[in-house]
Amino acid sequence: MPQQPHNPLTSEIAVELKFFIGTKAIAAFLGASLDTTRQWLRKGVLPAKKDPMGRWVMTNLDYYQSLT
Repeated sequence: MPQQPHNPLTSEIAVELKFFIGTKAIAAFLGASLDTTRQWLRKGVLPAKKDPMGRWVMTNLDYYQSLT
């Protein structure tokens, strides 16, 4: 299979998918305080969802994609 020519206007990076379950884990990933993280979660600032047990869950990929 022939290789695609390099396009300098696009780039790719490899990201290991990580799941953060619970407010503490999300706060640690963000380097933010628990109170700030809770506020962001309640306001919908972060791309997190609640699981069936009521815990906040977020992936690093969802977070990185929300930055664009």
